[in-house]
Amino acid sequence: MAKKIFMTNLKGGTGVTTCCVGLGFALAQLGERTLIIDGDRYGAGALQAGGCPNMQVYTLADYEKGACRAKQTLVAHRKAANLSFASSLGLEDESAAERAAEELDGLFDYILLDKIALKKCDCALIVTEPYISSVKAADCCKAILSDRGVKDTGLFVNKLNGGHILSGEVMSAQEIAALLRLPLKAVIPEDLALPLGKWRKSTVKAFKIAAESLSGKREGICNVLSPYFGLNGFIKRKVRERL
Repeated sequence: MAKKIFMTNLKGGTGVTTCCVGLGFALAQLGERTLIIDGDRYGAGALQAGGCPNMQVYTLADYEKGACRAKQTLVAHRKAANLSFASSLGLEDESAAERAAEELDGLFDYILLDKIALKKCDCALIVTEPYISSVKAADCCKAILSDRGVKDTGLFVNKLNGGHILSGEVMSAQEIAALLRLPLKAVIPEDLALPLGKWRKSTVKAFKIAAESLSGKREGICNVLSPYFGLNGFIKRKVRERL
């Protein structure tokens, strides 16, 4: 039976889809059969971010109309074994995604749901940036999830820069988690190369730590402060301030 994780935030731009894809890759590399159900009904953002653009033959919209089975909507990643996607392009009724998640349950160890099919999820992860507007949106999101009966909600802090923490510009992930009263599940460092479709080694490592922690293989949180200590760290902070 797959563990279904709903990933969300009310504010756009926090990196929900990117974190969904990054976590999916990391879980797949650990040998976990992983499915990402893309909740973007207009742009198929998760397939784009995952390197599978326009690869879908059937979508959940076709499944909704009875034109295919849920299994036929799956897009297997060409390079990452154990990782598949399902697109919701054109989907009108979200209950079809809920039925598909239930039908595909036995084929996967993890199903990551990008802002879709909350009713079928075992738990939720709120993805937030370390900025005030995003943290406030995460707090609202927490309240909505609670009202909808979600009891297991964790926090995923994205785009966190250690230099900004040391200079007092943003809170640490632990401080954000304490403020929101949510268990901290993962920290992903700021990666300015991501909009270009590139993943830094530090970002890949952070997602691996997150996947190991979520799957119970090893406890840990990515340390975003360590690269900013010492002389090299001081130079990094000064360079970052000028970008």
